[in-house]
Amino acid sequence: MRIAHTSDWHLGRSFGPVSLHHDQVAFCDLFVGLVDEHEADLVVIAGDIFDRAIAPTESIELFRTTLRRLRDLDVKVAVISGNHDGADRLSPYDDLLDGSGVYVRGGYEGVGRVIALEFDDGPLDLVLLPFLDPVAAPDDDPDRSADEKLARSVRRTHHDVLAAAIEQARSERRAPRSVAVAHAFVIGGDRPGDRPEESDSERVLEVGGHGAVSLSLFDEFSYTALGHLHRPQHVGREAIRYSGTPIPYSFSEDHQKSVTIVDMDATGAVEIDTIALEVGRKVYSMTGTMDELLDVTSHPQAVDRFVRATVTDPGLVLDAKSRLEERYPLIIEVHLQPSGSTTMPAFEPTASPDRIDPLETVIAFWTERQHVEPDDLERTLLKAAVDAATRETAS
Repeated sequence: MRIAHTSDWHLGRSFGPVSLHHDQVAFCDLFVGLVDEHEADLVVIAGDIFDRAIAPTESIELFRTTLRRLRDLDVKVAVISGNHDGADRLSPYDDLLDGSGVYVRGGYEGVGRVIALEFDDGPLDLVLLPFLDPVAAPDDDPDRSADEKLARSVRRTHHDVLAAAIEQARSERRAPRSVAVAHAFVIGGDRPGDRPEESDSERVLEVGGHGAVSLSLFDEFSYTALGHLHRPQHVGREAIRYSGTPIPYSFSEDHQKSVTIVDMDATGAVEIDTIALEVGRKVYSMTGTMDELLDVTSHPQAVDRFVRATVTDPGLVLDAKSRLEERYPLIIEVHLQPSGSTTMPAFEPTASPDRIDPLETVIAFWTERQHVEPDDLERTLLKAAVDAATRETAS
């Protein structure tokens, strides 16, 4: 059987002020063609279908149309929610959709249950593991007090809730081969402490730095289709893999975009290939004086790309962005860094708001106001407040 693995479509996203809807339409059209051309049996979309919980109507329609076109090819489709998606909005009709061959899962409802599928070459156990907010995990003990439940939810990590879901799946698996689809930040590789490569456009999964999960959770699966990180890469072994985004969403995403194709035999052995995607506008970073950047012979490849420019003129530069726009219509960012300045290195990616740790910001504010760092209890309460605010903002 053959699997087409993709993730992190972020439908509804913009690049700076520029809507990416038309690029995303082009990708969806191309993707359906690739699935048809390569005769995939199963499509997996590993989360972050939409860029925000309440997606634009045009993005919802694009996703619905794409699912219908995939089903017209008689391909089974598995979809999970990511941390950008509204899980309750993505999967309210999952039990009805299952009968159509489209399997959608979001949140904790039914997580860890094995979906038994049959293909021409034999059975496959499919385990869908959407992004799971540790604080929102259901508490199965009605006798716990409210304070005990709060303390327990604060202590839980993404690894804890994901491990529990996988343990549930372990007891239900029957087929000799299996696929897990997860949206997570997975660490651990050939060397202790190995970390996969991140991009500026990824939102941290959990404030406080506890969002990582261990690679070892996926040891028993024939193939693990991961979502969340925007760069295609494997973690540890080839069969635990991020497919990456289909188009660039930040200036750090100057790598080749692709869809992952997985051929799996009846025993679960896999062969993995990637299909390069040439869709959407590429990104380009450049540095130099205004005269150098405006020279018609310089940076010709940047004219039709999203551009970030670092201007190194030693003196004051007026109207830099509007002047550069005349040559580079899609210039998004302009940074002034006079020659010899050390205030901002050239080509250094600017921090996306999604990459700022809210808890660290709150603790820094507390320390400044109180003239002392919060103690353990105060830190726990601050984290709970930030987690609650983060969930409220996302919804």
